[in-house]
Amino acid sequence: MTVLGAFLSASFALIRYAMAQHRAMTDRFVSFLEASLRRQEEVNARFQAALEDLTENVRENSTVLGRLAERVQG
Repeated sequence: MTVLGAFLSASFALIRYAMAQHRAMTDRFVSFLEASLRRQEEVNARFQAALEDLTENVRENSTVLGRLAERVQG
């Protein structure tokens, strides 16, 4: 009975240890995914700002080119 009790206790301890390791690995993976998502959101925000600046500059250039074309024609 003692041997059986020791075996069951050791088995339970090993299962508990394995589950704790699995949970720690899962937590690290989720943290990695969250950090990756935050970095991607930051990159997207920078791209959005750059595209907005580019759009504004293209509008200004189009306006200037339109005025220039009017002067050349007139």
